[in-house]
Amino acid sequence: MDSFEFNKIAGAVLASLLVLLGVGMFLVPALYAPTVPEQKAFIVEGVEEEGAQSGGAAADAEPELSIEELIAVATAERGERVARRCVACHTFSDGGENKVGPNLWNVMGGKKAHLDNFNYSSALAGTPGIWDWATMDAFLKKPNDYIPGTIMSFAGLNKPEDRAAIMVYVAEQAPTPFARPAVPAPAAPEEAAAEAPAEEAIPAEAVPATSSGGGDEPERNGRPGTETAQ
Repeated sequence: MDSFEFNKIAGAVLASLLVLLGVGMFLVPALYAPTVPEQKAFIVEGVEEEGAQSGGAAADAEPELSIEELIAVATAERGERVARRCVACHTFSDGGENKVGPNLWNVMGGKKAHLDNFNYSSALAGTPGIWDWATMDAFLKKPNDYIPGTIMSFAGLNKPEDRAAIMVYVAEQAPTPFARPAVPAPAAPEEAAAEAPAEEAIPAEAVPATSSGGGDEPERNGRPGTETAQ
């Protein structure tokens, strides 16, 4: 084979490689380029798109219940289930032993350090007052915030309904169950109206008079101040 024939074959091979390279670089990406649909294929009900306003849903949300209202509907059965996370450190029965934490029989209504046979931290022992619904709720929410320096390592119960339930359960672990707190009565409509700020009245002298066209008394566009209930 002379050099001319070899050059022809080599040129053909090189041209084929260039064609294949061009197809790989330009034609394949064009054939398989992803397209973004104008509308999502699936819309999941109840899931807002990113950046969507949620003001309407927030406005329709039920108002949160107070801790007194949650205590009023809480059950000791649920409280006992919540208290299962505490049994590694506490007992709840009459005459129960002290563990890492004290026995909690008859704790509601008693002083903070309610047992004489348990070595409380100086922070808790030096805290005045009794364990009532408000103080126990604050302690269960975040112990170290309510009594800084307490040696109780429990992080706390975030859900107010859990705190209400366990307090109801603990309140019944006593010779006489600790009475539940009274639920604050809602404000009467007339009281709410009385507390609402009144609109500033527009002085009649400040409103220009307009003629009725029939020689009648000029009409005034002023309106008396009103009160709105909130």
